[in-house]
Amino acid sequence: MILAAVLLFGVVVTGWFSPRLLGRLTAGGISPGTALAWWLLTAVGVLTGTLGAVLLLVLPDHGPAGAITRILHECWAAVGHSGLPGLDPVAGTFAAIALAIAAARLALSTARRRKRSTLLHRRHLDVLRLSGSRPGPTLWLPDDRPIAYSLGGRDGLIVASQGLAGRLSSRELAAVLAHERAHLRGRHHFLAGCAETLGRTLRFVPLMRELPGAVRLLVELAADRAAAAGHGPDTVRSALLSIQAADGDTALRLRWLARHPSGPSRFPERVRAVAGGTLALFAPPVLTVGVMFTAGLVSCW
Repeated sequence: MILAAVLLFGVVVTGWFSPRLLGRLTAGGISPGTALAWWLLTAVGVLTGTLGAVLLLVLPDHGPAGAITRILHECWAAVGHSGLPGLDPVAGTFAAIALAIAAARLALSTARRRKRSTLLHRRHLDVLRLSGSRPGPTLWLPDDRPIAYSLGGRDGLIVASQGLAGRLSSRELAAVLAHERAHLRGRHHFLAGCAETLGRTLRFVPLMRELPGAVRLLVELAADRAAAAGHGPDTVRSALLSIQAADGDTALRLRWLARHPSGPSRFPERVRAVAGGTLALFAPPVLTVGVMFTAGLVSCW
């Protein structure tokens, strides 16, 4: 039981305190793709750590729990696994029930989101077919407002308005369409949908609560970077200013484009992304190992 408890401690520390650290790292100038991977992998690590802790509680005789607690038993017998045998079934039962409820809520939220997304996508495809075009190209809406967005899924679709084309120059319009194509290539809709589902289902965890907003901003920055790589950051900034979107995320995007040059990913950046992502994914078990090792040293001192 002690290993499961310490693993849950690592999950709690990661889930409650990682958003501030991730926010500082994101503001420090790392690439949006790297920051996006760190946020998502941290969330996956928290979910995996929680599942692992529940399994250790439900099946205390399996896995490394018994071996580790036997090693610490001589130094830490008072709080070892064998010292509190009666708590295992109770804690395991409550943990399994909590996990089942969370999984059911997550599945229900995912099904609802997928149903809404499928219905919206089907309506757009119907309009596209009625217009005589084949699925895949941009769907141009007869609207004077500057509109541009994309729909993810197997048949990805870009939707833009004639008002957008009339307001932007040819280079700016190409940059906007490149931005939307980057969303489709990067499967940003899927990632944002997963983050939204986790945020709604597990709002009591600060990491999950802040995950949707962080992912929404980072996918926009990543798409801006892809568009700037082909059309220049000034063109992307000019397009954003011409559309005159006045939300806070647009202001952040404009500042990011002004401060960070667009260019191919450098090798050190990829190494940093992989190293940071690995640490984010395994943060709960790393904290667990650190706490167990420290406790063992202190109790044996």
